[in-house]
Amino acid sequence: MSEKLTVKKRDEVGSLAARRLRREGRLPAVLYGHKQPSIGFSVCADELAATLRHGAKVVQLAGDENGQALLQALQWDTFGREVLHVDLLRVDASERVDVELVVEGKGEAPGENEGGVMTWVNHMVHIECTPDSIPEKLHIDLAKVHLGDTVTAEAIIDLPKGGKLLSDPHLVLLNCVRPLGDDDEAADAAARTGAEPELVGRKKAGDEESDD
Repeated sequence: MSEKLTVKKRDEVGSLAARRLRREGRLPAVLYGHKQPSIGFSVCADELAATLRHGAKVVQLAGDENGQALLQALQWDTFGREVLHVDLLRVDASERVDVELVVEGKGEAPGENEGGVMTWVNHMVHIECTPDSIPEKLHIDLAKVHLGDTVTAEAIIDLPKGGKLLSDPHLVLLNCVRPLGDDDEAADAAARTGAEPELVGRKKAGDEESDD
């Protein structure tokens, strides 16, 4: 998915120049890659916001630079609400790029009806693919996840055609486990009813062994 991002060359650098750009509705950015010199640009903040909302990873540059670029890195403010700086990497349709994507679950997990809770360990993986095949996100099939199961990156169901998983295929994405404290809650319930938990190997009244 590719969207337009209008760029303008900039000569001024530093925090004062960056604040001035933001007041104008633009953000500082740098474009690099393909063994060409890095160039300082500003980008339209509204266009970037739309690109991020749509989950696009590759943008079509317009204005003072043409061609495609990958959103390589974003610098956010302390609260993670506003983008402060953008790194763009030059790409073309024929090359393969390394991108980091979100992994989400699709469907419902039987393990949740079996008393389990889905616990995500990792939500991000790296894949390699061509710029025009980069998906917005990746998925695993929750319909196959039962209580006690561990799901790893190799279970991703929708790698793009020709795409390659770069993250460790055994990277744990999620677990389906019983909630912590289940045993404690059972013990508390027994205490409230006056019942005693049954211990393994404990003899019941009348079960004493004879001396025969």
